[in-house]
Parts: sequence; C-alpha cells; structure tokens
Amino acid sequence: MQTDTPIEVAAAVLIHQNKVLLARRRGGYLDSLWEFPGGKLEKNESASHAAHRELVEELDISIIAENTLLVLEHAYPDKTVRLHFVKCRLTDNPDQCLQKTISNPEVGWFSPTELPLGEFCPADRIAAGHLPWQQIIKIEEMK
Repeated sequence: MQTDTPIEVAAAVLIHQNKVLLARRRGGYLDSLWEFPGGKLEKNESASHAAHRELVEELDISIIAENTLLVLEHAYPDKTVRLHFVKCRLTDNPDQCLQKTISNPEVGWFSPTELPLGEFCPADRIAAGHLPWQQIIKIEEMK
C-alpha cells in the first residue's frame, strides 16, 4: 500500500572530471540497480546536508554539497518519494575519496552520455534525462 506523504530523499550528483558517481542499490525489488547515492532526509535536515551525511555514512567519502539541481516526485508501488538531486563535488583534497570509490565494487564513475539507463532505478532514470548535464559539466570544467 502506497503512503500519501512523499518520503523526502537527497540524491548526490557528485561530479569529478566530467563523470558522475553512481551506486548500486542493495535490498528490495530494486536490488543491484544503479542510482545516484543518497538517502532519506532526517527531520529538519536540508537536502544538501543529507547528501553530505549519506555519502559519509554509506561510502565513507566527504563531499561538498552545492545546490539543488532538480526536485522530482516519483510513485513506486509501495511509496512515493520526492528526490532532491544535489550537485556535489569532492573535497579540496580528492585523492583519498577517489581511492575509496575506485576500490568499491558497489560504485562507479560514468560519463553523463554513457549512463547505464537500462540498469537504473526508475526515478533516477527519469532524473538523468532532466538534469542539466551541459551546465553541470561546463561549471565543473571552470574549477
């Protein structure tokens, strides 16, 4: 049975060297599908703070959350989620974070033009088609 109130979720759009970090979902009927890493917002928590907290908790990496790029509501069979896609970047010293992601088989770096859309969670697949990739990459190239 679906809940009426959407579950608020932060999804990190972590960009580094023109690639975005994706993680495999574990558990439930979406098991092993790719998604933007993140998780539920805690009470009175901003999407940016939740994105940062979730990446520390789930992947043991520290990021800098910048701004919300897209808010998307999606109804799954059992729940509705409101996803806040937050543009993020690695900390000023990214080598340690990169090493943790490269050695983790549950995550991968993908070019926006080569996203594994057929293996994406449905809401993330929709978001991938609506995120302003050219703007994100252009901004990243300037840094």
